[in-house]
Amino acid sequence: MNASTSSDIASSAAPQTFTRRQHAIAWAVHGFTLTGLVWATLAVVALLDGKPEWMWLWLGIALVVDGVDGNMARKHHIKEVVPWFNGAVVDNIVDYLTWTAIPAAFMVMYLPLGPRPLAIFLAIVVLVSSMFCYANEAAKSGDYYFVGFPAAWNIVAVLLWVWNAPMAVCIAAIVIFSTMTLVPLHYTHPFRVQRGKVGNIAATFVWIVTTGLLIAIVTKAASLSLTVSHAMVAVNVAAGAWLIVGGVRRSFTGR
Repeated sequence: MNASTSSDIASSAAPQTFTRRQHAIAWAVHGFTLTGLVWATLAVVALLDGKPEWMWLWLGIALVVDGVDGNMARKHHIKEVVPWFNGAVVDNIVDYLTWTAIPAAFMVMYLPLGPRPLAIFLAIVVLVSSMFCYANEAAKSGDYYFVGFPAAWNIVAVLLWVWNAPMAVCIAAIVIFSTMTLVPLHYTHPFRVQRGKVGNIAATFVWIVTTGLLIAIVTKAASLSLTVSHAMVAVNVAAGAWLIVGGVRRSFTGR
């Protein structure tokens, strides 16, 4: 073995080093993700205090954080900078709380789900079925679509609530979406799917804004005419449909 070969081996085996600035940025991104636990705590307190509008505000902030922290982590290579701290685990814990567990509790308390034992049973169905999303190694396709319903119970719960859905619809929605967790249809990830990305992000923004306004109407924090309210629902449905159609297209055309 010559000196040049030995030098090459030593160079390739040397661990990569990062600057203090890179470490500071990495921990700042982790800290940003960890704020999800702050919003989750505030959401639980608001739910227990009987202030659902505040609960949805905190969950809405958590949703925005969840939408952008992944891109920040990838941009700054934080997995390589701080390899011993797994941000993906933190993200899953925060997501399970804010996308699934807290909305499940909300559904028991605020949706018409029949007798109390049935409502609790349906919440358990939500919690257990969601694990087939979070623990599923194939939950995302190579082009970043979700495969199977992505346990987005915050979206299901808030829409059933603001639309004042009757008991039969609420129960059917829980049963159907719980089952859809195991059905390999595709659902658009608005921030990672490249096809129609600008439209996906715009639709997500419109959906968040209109949902917030509908929550304000339901809780009487805002007063709008019936025509405007109906228009708000139509825009809300259209924004959601944009994302759903993209996933359906991917499921049946492969692109």
